Amino acid sequence: MKRYRIFTFDFDSRAHSLEPIQEHWEEKIKEQHIENREKTIKGLSQQYGEWNLELKINNFQNLNYKPLSVAEFHNKFLEQIRNSYVIGSYYPALMGACALGERILNNMVLLFRNYHKDAPEYKKLYRQYSFNKWPTAIDALESWGELLPEAAEIFRG
Repeated sequence: MKRYRIFTFDFDSRAHSLEPIQEHWEEKIKEQHIENREKTIKGLSQQYGEWNLELKINNFQNLNYKPLSVAEFHNKFLEQIRNSYVIGSYYPALMGACALGERILNNMVLLFRNYHKDAPEYKKLYRQYSFNKWPTAIDALESWGELLPEAAEIFRG
């Protein structure tokens, strides 16, 4: 079995500092939150530009936290998708998200199919290097127990 060792990962929790202040917080915590919010907005302004900054801040908040991922090969693509969405380039963000989903499915099938040679789905997938029919890949991964049913439904969505 191949083992992967992740050397780099990315986690972005700046969205937390954009959340509203809670009334039950202590005054010191409220002041610190305001300071963190101002720093985050300044950083977003430097990263994405000042033009239409309110929309960019709103889009950044909508994305919430960047998910922590151990699948290192797709982190840079996820970052590009998130950046496109934040600046308001929704179509490129959507296309990137679809392409990334397809890439993840493809990689999962290529990584896991050799462990499931006895499964009936293996015959449909063993000679291919790329998969253009998502339902076939999703069904195979789900039946092999490599894709959770909730994730399969999202991919089918």
